[in-house]
Amino acid sequence: ARRPLAPAPHPSSASLRSSLPRDLDLARVLGAAGGLAAALALGPAGVVVAAVAVAAAIPVRRWLAANRQRTARAAQLPDGLERVAAALRSGVSLASAIEEAGRSLPDPLGAELLEVAAATRHGRPLVEALDQWAATRPDPGTRAAATVLVVAAGAGAAPARAVDGLAATLRERAQMAAERHAAAAQVRWSALILSAAPLGVAVLLGASGSAAGRFLFGTPAGWTCLALGLAADAAGARRMARLTRAGGR
Repeated sequence: ARRPLAPAPHPSSASLRSSLPRDLDLARVLGAAGGLAAALALGPAGVVVAAVAVAAAIPVRRWLAANRQRTARAAQLPDGLERVAAALRSGVSLASAIEEAGRSLPDPLGAELLEVAAATRHGRPLVEALDQWAATRPDPGTRAAATVLVVAAGAGAAPARAVDGLAATLRERAQMAAERHAAAAQVRWSALILSAAPLGVAVLLGASGSAAGRFLFGTPAGWTCLALGLAADAAGARRMARLTRAGGR
């Protein structure tokens, strides 16, 4: 209550953007505008096309967000192990080294290491806490890190060397994965264009008022063809996503 009140912001575009809800981002606004335009241009069938497009965009958006988080976490893991090794060289215990590394790292890895350290402070053995950490994050990097830290907990000499060696290995793997990901970028864009092209062609046919568009959006047989085509397009997009994901590993 004793804090001074902030001055009133100038009614600029930046302040107006900051006052909008966080969920109201540009992608959702554009998606809603595109769906409304399709509905106005194509009528009831346009509503169906817009609904299918939005329903397909939601899981794709979530998958992209989860993929970005996994990539960021994988990039943090070598740095976190190096900080644990540096703390071990200073003479602290392994639990304290994990806590120091967690405090110096951003989320998500920083919070995970702090949870491991907090479990040890509450009386849980460090080996069990590390096993639980590896079980909740079943990726190869986390499993390898937990294994090396468990070995370091029981090692009597030079545990920091093993932690540093794993950090260097994970960093090399991350660099190789980044190179493969960049090499597969053109394939992913081609798959995205091939998946989105049928939707664009359907919208153009409906908006053009041609005989094909009237059949596709104005007759039960056309709606059946449209539904089958969208289902086949979704299945093909899923298959291409699996292929490109497997090629980038």
